[in-house]
Amino acid sequence: MNLKIIKTSDGSDTIFNEDLNETYHSLNGSIKESELVYIRNGLEFFLDKKTTDSVRVLEIGFGTGLNFLLTKIFIEERSEKLFYHTLEPYPLPAGLMKKINYIEKLGEDYRYIFDKSHKSRPNETVNLNEKISFLRSDLTLESIKFSKKYDVIYFDAFAPSRQPEIWEKENLEKIYSHMNLNSILVTYCSSGQFKRDLQIVGFDIDVLPGPVGKREMVRAIK
Repeated sequence: MNLKIIKTSDGSDTIFNEDLNETYHSLNGSIKESELVYIRNGLEFFLDKKTTDSVRVLEIGFGTGLNFLLTKIFIEERSEKLFYHTLEPYPLPAGLMKKINYIEKLGEDYRYIFDKSHKSRPNETVNLNEKISFLRSDLTLESIKFSKKYDVIYFDAFAPSRQPEIWEKENLEKIYSHMNLNSILVTYCSSGQFKRDLQIVGFDIDVLPGPVGKREMVRAIK
């Protein structure tokens, strides 16, 4: 992959994939986008609606690890335990991750857990601390066989125009079948076909204001 680090408008870095002509996050602010789409409208929304002592998150597309890092920062102020399962068949080079500025932006205290998430052995669950269990699978969504059900889905793959196969209805059906009742899926994508497919699969759809530079995002509820 031809990759390079570029700065977004909130000062946080993202990765530009020259082969796909696509960035891993919004150029209008990678941290702001992730906080709005996945933390505020995803994990926080779910936990505010449901009394539970633990939560299971499934992420489609680990990428730079930003969503996990922000999830860790959010959950550490709460009582719930977290099981975080992320799929990434094409991990980013370690040398590139050493240069990205998330620790500089978010705080040195998070360096250990950020590095640990990237260096964890694929397909092995590790306890990162007393509250967080982490599993990074090197499998595609199409090939993986899930053994658990999940509460919150971060659907953070590249856009349908770049990787259409990931957004196919069959994959949405697979995810739906491994979600608990009243669980949610959140994503930056709000294309018409994607929303129609979610409804066909059985989701209830909330179309929400998107992050800066994007009019809408989607939250789907089982």
